[in-house]
Amino acid sequence: MFSPLTHDDPYRLGAYRLIARLGGGGMGTVYLARSATGRTAALKTMHARIATDPAFRARFRLEVDAARVIGPVHGAHVFDADPLAETPWLATEYVLGPPLDDAVALAGPLPEPAVRALGALLCAALAQLHASDVVHRDLKPSNIMITADGPKVIDFGIARAIGDDHLTRTGTAAGTPAFMSPEQATGQEHTAAGDVFALAGVLTYAATGHGPFGGGQHADLLYRVRYADPDLTGVPPALLPILTRCLGKNPADRPTTTGLATQLHDGRSGFADHLPEPLLLEITRRAGGVWHARPHRLPAPPEHALAETLPDTTPAAPSRRKLLTLGGSSVLAAATAGAGAWAWLGRQDSTGQKPPAAVSKEPKWDLFWQVKTSYADPLVLPAPLILDRLLVVGEYDVQGLDPTTGEAKWPDPEVWFMRRTATDGKQIYTADYTIEETDPLSIATVDPATGELNDPFSELKDLRAILYGTQLLCATGDAVYLAGGRGPHTDTGFGKDQTWFLLAVDTRSGRKLWEVPLPARPDKSERLHFLSARAVGEYLVLVQQSADGEPRLVVHNALTGKALWNRPLDGKQPALSRAHLAVDSRHVYPAAGELVALDLADGKVAWRFEGQTPGARFSPPAVKDGVVYAVEEGRGVVALDAASGTLRWAEKSRAVTAEDLDTPPVAGIAYVYSKASSGLVATDIRTGAASRPFKAARARYFAHESARRLIALGDEYTAAYPLE
Repeated sequence: MFSPLTHDDPYRLGAYRLIARLGGGGMGTVYLARSATGRTAALKTMHARIATDPAFRARFRLEVDAARVIGPVHGAHVFDADPLAETPWLATEYVLGPPLDDAVALAGPLPEPAVRALGALLCAALAQLHASDVVHRDLKPSNIMITADGPKVIDFGIARAIGDDHLTRTGTAAGTPAFMSPEQATGQEHTAAGDVFALAGVLTYAATGHGPFGGGQHADLLYRVRYADPDLTGVPPALLPILTRCLGKNPADRPTTTGLATQLHDGRSGFADHLPEPLLLEITRRAGGVWHARPHRLPAPPEHALAETLPDTTPAAPSRRKLLTLGGSSVLAAATAGAGAWAWLGRQDSTGQKPPAAVSKEPKWDLFWQVKTSYADPLVLPAPLILDRLLVVGEYDVQGLDPTTGEAKWPDPEVWFMRRTATDGKQIYTADYTIEETDPLSIATVDPATGELNDPFSELKDLRAILYGTQLLCATGDAVYLAGGRGPHTDTGFGKDQTWFLLAVDTRSGRKLWEVPLPARPDKSERLHFLSARAVGEYLVLVQQSADGEPRLVVHNALTGKALWNRPLDGKQPALSRAHLAVDSRHVYPAAGELVALDLADGKVAWRFEGQTPGARFSPPAVKDGVVYAVEEGRGVVALDAASGTLRWAEKSRAVTAEDLDTPPVAGIAYVYSKASSGLVATDIRTGAASRPFKAARARYFAHESARRLIALGDEYTAAYPLE
């Protein structure tokens, strides 16, 4: 999988140190590389002998742009690039999985369900490219990486904008003959239909182990592509008519990617469910193997002038915060990927989010942007930090994004865990994390422009910074609320000799306002004390988790810390689903299957909404401007007066599945957004009239009103849709 570096390979490009060679060709070389923060990347370079050619540089720039267009869900996430450097380079995510040709060589032709799932996801990838007027032009098995979460399309070396003929001369064929379209074989315009032709060739290969036009000399292949019928021997009978139409010589006869996807797969089960076990084992092996790679460089020949002057390649010792990044982001990502593949091998039920579905072609529902972030196996309820012109996302790789464009304002800042971060809507606060057992717990603000920590405004010398269970729960303009502990550090989870507290700290003076003891945690327990928190006026509202994982709704006086009341959050939903908090100045509306308002002062029931049928189940509610919104089973969205519980309007009956009830609706400006089988339904916020469903990722959604964006959080990505 890895080859040693040669004596004349670069030592470093940009922020990345080269580790090993992954492959190479006529255009350049691909390396395994690692940044000083521990991020592992696949780094592609252009050969020096062609880097001086403006046409090749233009093509490299287009490759970088196309890789960014495909995005991190269907392609390799672009970390950084410098197409203007003396040696142009592109650093992307190192994809944890084999290319499709290696996968077929290892495990044999894929079973029909795997081929169908592969095709549907590749249709979504191509649709995303085509929506930006880009065609791939070189789709082939070696350019499709197979991961446990789905295929990723890579290598956009000859991708270009539809209708752009500047980089291709009429009458010349660019691409791989065995998988190119007839029009591409004659040097004519290659449109989106040409990518569909190539996709059909890839699926034929996946199902049979051979391409539709065989092998041999380029001239023979080009002739067969143009004039011969495809060889579909071994293709499952149900796929024959689908692939035959896609391989039609006339581009107009081929289906669109959307039409093809609906014929291939219904999307009801995950991609890895269909993969053979040898392939899943290979994915797991690669996930672990990448972290054992160490730099190895072949010596220069004795006569080479550099043989005696190679620089010292011993890496400098990383700083304390760099060590945190090594432990908190990249290594975690590999462990997550490996564990995910093993989970699929055991055919465990997965609760992870699926990659986003293809977005609707109607412009007002287009996906604005998406970036790769990590919320795998969250310990607390995942939520972004929303500020006026900033969106802070990621559970471990915390980053600040422009909510309008998705562009990173500060990727990879000084690292902290999201559960140690909170905002009052104007300022970001973080509880510092160190690797020194004796360091006190300090609280600082974060520069929203750079992501850098300011000097601490509070140091709690009796609390330890390093302890696992520390949480910064929520913040107001006056105070931050956190869980902190005392006692010795443990490598994993809580320790039996630790004591834990809920406390408040004044944001101006930095002094501790109050402290309340918390129940002890069993030794090595990894369940955090709190799943979510909100401070409203004089009340601190918490979803507190017991040692056995059951959540309770707990309310304290925010000024004194006095416990006012608590009650169990009963229900059949997972604990994180019951951890959603909807709170206004008078009531809290718990997420426990029923729709009820509890008085903040004493926890008494202010009102209960029974629904259309007795025992009806509801999604977690949301509250905005005196109205409570929830999704009712078998009915859709209902809107209630927050003071009295009186029904204002109800959506006309629509099918609502149990999965549609696991997250709250989002109250936007003109619409309320709720989950549906297609992705989302937008319901008029005044009347309850539902617009047609539109396709979007099945994710957790949040409103960023100032940016007019509906933010979607998935396990491995953050995306944005219009908020109206």
